[in-house]
Amino acid sequence: MSDKTFRERLENAMQRTGSLLCLGLDPELPAGADASGLVEANVRLIEATAGLVCAYKPNLGFYLAYGAAGVAALEETLRRLPPDIPTILDAKWGDLGNSSAAYARAAFERWGVDAVTANPYQGRDALAPYLADPRRGAFILSRTSNPSAVEFQSLDVGGEALYLRVARQVQSWGMGGNVGLVVGATAPDELRAVRQAVPDALILAPGLGAQGGDLAAAVVAGVDRRGLGLLLPVSRGIARAADPRAEAQALVNAINDARSKTLTPTLSQREREGKTQALATALFDAGCVRFGQFTLASGRTSPFYFDLRLLVSEPALLKQVAAAYGELLRGLAFDRLAAIPYAALPIGTAVALHLERPLVYPRKEVKAYGTGKPVEGRFKAGETAVVVDDVITSGGSKLEAIATLEAAGLKVRDIVVLIDREEGGREPLEAKGYRVHAVLRLTEMVDALAAAGRLTDEAQRAIRERG
Repeated sequence: MSDKTFRERLENAMQRTGSLLCLGLDPELPAGADASGLVEANVRLIEATAGLVCAYKPNLGFYLAYGAAGVAALEETLRRLPPDIPTILDAKWGDLGNSSAAYARAAFERWGVDAVTANPYQGRDALAPYLADPRRGAFILSRTSNPSAVEFQSLDVGGEALYLRVARQVQSWGMGGNVGLVVGATAPDELRAVRQAVPDALILAPGLGAQGGDLAAAVVAGVDRRGLGLLLPVSRGIARAADPRAEAQALVNAINDARSKTLTPTLSQREREGKTQALATALFDAGCVRFGQFTLASGRTSPFYFDLRLLVSEPALLKQVAAAYGELLRGLAFDRLAAIPYAALPIGTAVALHLERPLVYPRKEVKAYGTGKPVEGRFKAGETAVVVDDVITSGGSKLEAIATLEAAGLKVRDIVVLIDREEGGREPLEAKGYRVHAVLRLTEMVDALAAAGRLTDEAQRAIRERG
């Protein structure tokens, strides 16, 4: 067993996968089916969602319904789970003394799960066996997702709701941050109140999908200041999908889109326009952005040209560019930056220094001498790299670089560029499941430079009417 705390392993899984999605393993078999189908249904989902989830959550009731055969199916399912992804047994236990200790032994010693869900109604001593080891955890019911939860959980206790009292009180019950809370995604206002009351708590937020929880509202209300601290379990929504992997990927993308908004300072429209204009004019004045008639490498002509290699001779501007990349990157989960040679290498280095994050890069050609490595820099297989490049045109060079990175064992989900030429390069990348982020879009630059008096009407028309 790892010496890391439950919280450390869970957050490592969140960072490694770039996901807050928790897969609920609650198999529903056709009437009359026996327990043998439980494992098959679970394995199908586990394999379909590999790399997209940060935790698994089997609900004990779905297995107990089949008696001893169901328990055996649960045990086999647990053996099939990846060891580096934490497992939460959803049992909502709450009992006293030796009974509670026996439940804890069943969960942690017999079945080897990493955490359980539990009921706080009987007080601290009833939950102590689940929280005695910082390598194990418990998610304590605070504000559940069912409609009648308010009957008791919203009762006023000394000027605050009972669910808030529970959220505050249980934080002192564990060690190593191994106390989490269950707060339904169906109640975003209450979820926000809990997050404000206990800013650093782990929160398990059921209720998406069949129960009708608002995904974006739950993410915005529930993540902590780092964009972590929140688990979003989904079971039926993935299990019943025609393509479970596509559904899981769509959920991850939606979660991360909402999550990125919580990590990016909200700017007024005027402030954003001001920042865009400042960067666009600085690039124009340095000669990194030019307008006229240019022949591109493909042989076709273009009314504009980006020469971002000049940034190496403009240290103040390169620093400004690195800060602009940094604003986008802070909303993403990754282990390494990966800059594409050659124009993006100095940009990637500047961004790495700005964010104090490690950098690797895929070689355009592998040398026959030396180490002969296709990817330079220090990394481990399974880590996530975010691709950094200067511009996006067709997307072809990005796919080549990603193929090299992935062949070396790195995972890639996000690509960040300084300028999107808006010539269709984004679409083929996103069709393959990669997300593209641009500091500036061409149309934004044109508007900003026109407003700053840097573009003639003729140049604007040529750009807007380009084929």
